[in-house]
Parts: sequence; structure tokens; C-alpha cells
Amino acid sequence: MPLNGPQPGATARVTPSWSSIAPTAPAIGAPLDVAGFESRVVNAAQSVPTGTFVLVIKTGMPTGDLTLKYNGAYDVTDVATPRCRLDGTQNGQPLTLIMVGDKLYTKAGVGKYGLSSVSSSVARLGLATVRPDLPTLVSLVGSSVQDLTYLGPDVVNGLAVQHWRALVDSSVFAPSATGTTTVELWLDSSDLLHQVSYSLVSGGIASTTTSVTVTYGDFNSAVDIAEPEPSEVR
Repeated sequence: MPLNGPQPGATARVTPSWSSIAPTAPAIGAPLDVAGFESRVVNAAQSVPTGTFVLVIKTGMPTGDLTLKYNGAYDVTDVATPRCRLDGTQNGQPLTLIMVGDKLYTKAGVGKYGLSSVSSSVARLGLATVRPDLPTLVSLVGSSVQDLTYLGPDVVNGLAVQHWRALVDSSVFAPSATGTTTVELWLDSSDLLHQVSYSLVSGGIASTTTSVTVTYGDFNSAVDIAEPEPSEVR
């Protein structure tokens, strides 16, 4: 069922009578109804088990912003063994991450891959930076939405989309995080997510803010995510 959005010029925080992923305004003290988001947006994401993405991570540092950019692809056709690959640079060297099930292969430069696990890396890196496949990310966000606000029409990679803001549990992105954070969502007319963006603040004496943006495309395309040969792993 397509997502029917407000007309241009509509104000944010609307509660229209037509069908929408935004929950109906509840009575005082009543829980929010987020079933619309989970049933429609999550289902739309599950209909595209393969695709590509661009992941941008920006961290505010005392000496200036540190920006990392990765090109990636995902394949969750086999839900028991999801696959994901990211290619980028770090400290001037090529960096490749390959996830096959719970195996996480990491290679910096031209050396061999190191092997660890996705589950053990989630708390340290945050889920979206470990395996940002669309079905997984949308399911997690959808399961923790507390509030939704329509921000208006927008464009992502030349495609007309609707821009929404969701309030979700911070632990969705980093299990050790507390409280809530806002997530920006860009959805097309079939409820398919094309871009997501969020920020997290780390504690400590000198707190830092890390923003993550993932832009998706090439849905249901053929992607090749091969597991490294044993000889390529140290």
C-alpha cells in the first residue's frame, strides 16, 4: 500500500485522516501506535534483499571533523547467512570489511584479512557501521519508534521522496547507548527507504558527536560478496 503524504506546504507534525506511517495522535497517556511503520516500511525493505549503499560517517574531533566514506553492497537473500561488504579508506589506506553471517573480515592496505565476529563488534562500532543492510536496519528502527513527524517532500538521487523524522531508542545503533535519538528517514511512494541519517553523542570528559548517513540504491540488483579464501586470512 503506497505511502500517501501531505501536499507541499503542509506543516510538520501532522495527523491526517488518510493512511500514513505516522501514528494517530493518541489520547493522553495512551501508547503510540507504530504498527503502520512496522507493517508497511519494514515490509517494503524486506522486498529488496539485495542492493548497494553509500555510508558516510562524520565524527566531530577537537582538531576538526573526521569523515569516512564507504561504498557497499548487501545480500540478505539467505536470512541465516546475510552478506555485506564495505570498501573505503582509513588513514590513507584502503579498508575492506566483509560480513558473512557472524564472521567479520577486515583488511587494511594490501595485507591479509583479520577475522572477528559481527556480534562482538556491534557494541564498539554501532550496528549501522558494521552491517548496514536495509532490511536489518529498518526492522531495528521500526521496532523502537516512539514518535514520527512528517518534514515535507524532498529528493534523494533525483528521486522524489518524503522526509520523516523518527524518535527511537539510541541502543538500536549502539547497545551501550542510553536515551533516545532522532533518525531522519527518506521514503518513496511505495514506503521504500532510500536514505537514513542519525547522530550519537559519546560520553566522557570531551564528548564527541558522530553522524551516520546511509544512502541506498540498485535494489534487487545482482551483487557479488565473496567470502575470502582461507589463504587470504591471517
